[in-house]
Amino acid sequence: METQILGRLRKSWIAMIVLILLASGCFGGGSGEERSQGETPTGTSSPEADGEPFEYPMKGTPELTLMTEFSDMGTPNRGAIDQEYEKRTGIAIRHLGGVPMQDTKFSYLLASGNLPDIFLNNWLGYPGGPEKAIEQGYILPLNDVIDRYAPNFKRALEQHPEIDKMVKTDSGIYYAFPFIRSESERVYGGPIVRMDWLDELGLAVPTTIDEWHGMLKAFKEKKGASAPVTFRTLFLGERTAGFAGAFGVMGNFYVKDGKVTYGYLEPGYRDYLATMSRWYKEGLIDKDFAVLDLETVDKKLTSGNSGATIGWHSYIEKYNLASQSNDSGARYVAAPYPTLAEGAIPEFGQLDNAYAGTSSAAIKATTKQLEAVVRWLDYAYSEEGSLLNTYGIEGVTYTMENGAPVYTDLVVENPEGLSSDQVMLQYAHQTNFPMIQRNAQLEWKFEETNQALDIWRNTKHENYLLPPITPTPEEANELSALMSGISEYVNDAELRIILGVDPITAYDDMVKQLRQLGIERVLEIKQEAYERYIDR
Repeated sequence: METQILGRLRKSWIAMIVLILLASGCFGGGSGEERSQGETPTGTSSPEADGEPFEYPMKGTPELTLMTEFSDMGTPNRGAIDQEYEKRTGIAIRHLGGVPMQDTKFSYLLASGNLPDIFLNNWLGYPGGPEKAIEQGYILPLNDVIDRYAPNFKRALEQHPEIDKMVKTDSGIYYAFPFIRSESERVYGGPIVRMDWLDELGLAVPTTIDEWHGMLKAFKEKKGASAPVTFRTLFLGERTAGFAGAFGVMGNFYVKDGKVTYGYLEPGYRDYLATMSRWYKEGLIDKDFAVLDLETVDKKLTSGNSGATIGWHSYIEKYNLASQSNDSGARYVAAPYPTLAEGAIPEFGQLDNAYAGTSSAAIKATTKQLEAVVRWLDYAYSEEGSLLNTYGIEGVTYTMENGAPVYTDLVVENPEGLSSDQVMLQYAHQTNFPMIQRNAQLEWKFEETNQALDIWRNTKHENYLLPPITPTPEEANELSALMSGISEYVNDAELRIILGVDPITAYDDMVKQLRQLGIERVLEIKQEAYERYIDR
């Protein structure tokens, strides 16, 4: 079983039909010909440039193409928010689905030259860095176009120098319209457990690794759970600390005492892997966790096969709504990130930078409708656009009372039984959209959902965050070449130990191999970039 799981995880070549489809011209014209950083394409002339103020909606209803980084979303249905955005901006958007930057199809898309006008992705992760994407002629440098067509975004940068520092390169080049998380939304994930099972078993919500072990054994032996804890691999130690934070480590890169650190090299990671391997051997971790998707995890949590997971804030609401609808009596609550010692504060949990690079909009270097692209993006940073993206459509999802937005019953008492976040997905861009996020103050149906974020925030994670550094194109090329081998190797080695294919002593070989693959050079490059960021 374990070797089959590992085999299913290995990368396969994408069929050449993908390249053919991408090259078919469905994204509009354009090519990847190299362009100097100072050049911009000739766009529609702007009345504002001639001294006349621009006003929405834009005349002529230009149509633009847009793609995101979320492949699992496919091509989204046109919803109320899309219609309202078009009405207000005068600009139509044709959604083309999503391609993650790490997906092989992303390279094929670049090779085809048929990029969308607007591409939401994490351009910090571009091979060679965002300046390389500009140098190669794929996306535009934005300094000039911000001055010409983006007064709202420009004002936001002037008013928030901390944001301005984050969203440009060391040489001062703006490369994307960013998604900036609000302070309240930087934490949104953590451990989730079935409280009704704990009550029935006479157990408290676990706070330590030993308590988690005892709880999972009880779920297996006394509740018949076939997968006491289940989760997707993205929660193993990079997006959240998962259980690794209890050992004072986390996967991926972070800053410790002013030095960029790779968590997999830290001694505590060996102890963490040993614990996970032992739990897996005891049947406490879902035997299929390495290949699970969200739908399968949801089914296991709501069917009684599992009693714990690691997931996002909204999962608690989703699971409790399911329990309410089927009268199962299940009750799902947040659990704190665990520690080794009772009463200790976890070193790591889940915490994003305000700007993590994700869902940030770059502009195709050869777009033929430059002004329309920038005006559409700039609208999100206006007060009116911010209100729409946060609270939706006045009179539909909210009303103004005493100068403040108040959600309507469509959101808080939805007649179809939808959670408030599910409703707002149709009427607003509350997250993962190029904008400065505001606290949406959503009203959840369950108090367990409201309490979750405060429980998960209680960590020291802020002390370790690596800011959005931008290596030079030369450094980024070297990083990309090194990390392509390192990332694949470390993820495979980690799974082999947890699944019991390799003994825990293989961790020592893993560290040696990482050094041979160049991890120390990676840390050196990132340290230099980190120090440049601090000096911006």
